[in-house]
Amino acid sequence: MEREPGRHILFLVYDGIKMLDVAGPAEVFAEANLFGADYALSYASPFGAAAVTSVGLRLPVDGAAADVAEVDTVVVPGGDALVTRAVPAELTEAIRLLHPRARRLVSICTGSFALAGAGLLDGRRATTHWQHAGLLARAHPDVQVRPDALFVEDGDIVTSAGVSAGIDLALALVERDHGADLARNVARNLVVFMQRP
Repeated sequence: MEREPGRHILFLVYDGIKMLDVAGPAEVFAEANLFGADYALSYASPFGAAAVTSVGLRLPVDGAAADVAEVDTVVVPGGDALVTRAVPAELTEAIRLLHPRARRLVSICTGSFALAGAGLLDGRRATTHWQHAGLLARAHPDVQVRPDALFVEDGDIVTSAGVSAGIDLALALVERDHGADLARNVARNLVVFMQRP
């Protein structure tokens, strides 16, 4: 999957993803481009098929995970099914495939269950939606779960709490990539906190 120059942000999508887990961070990156950032957004699924979101909308993709070469950031959104049944093998395989091709790997909300299912959170600090933090800790005892954090960075992996925390995380990534002034302009335009307490 060839992309234009700039910071390639890839959303790895699958059936049942929370729409806001995709739309919130994507809007932050797209808004940042209005102020001079250089993000190129794309969407992939494990096999290249469109994904059906939590609100019933079909989300077309640019290709399959295997088609992605180098990428700056891979974002794995959450979904309700990730906490009620085993993470699909095709999703964990896609995450394992993409991780070494990315500078950083990000999960939104319960997307941390997919990262944990892929074995990428073992020995790391991570967070997820407060309601499911205990389940993540029990299901994956090698993960150091931080239930009260909006987002947690451990090496090249960043996990966030609930859906709106994905916006907080995206703003933090924009600030790191392009500075506080640009991130502040994005937050102001989207009418969200630059940094919640």
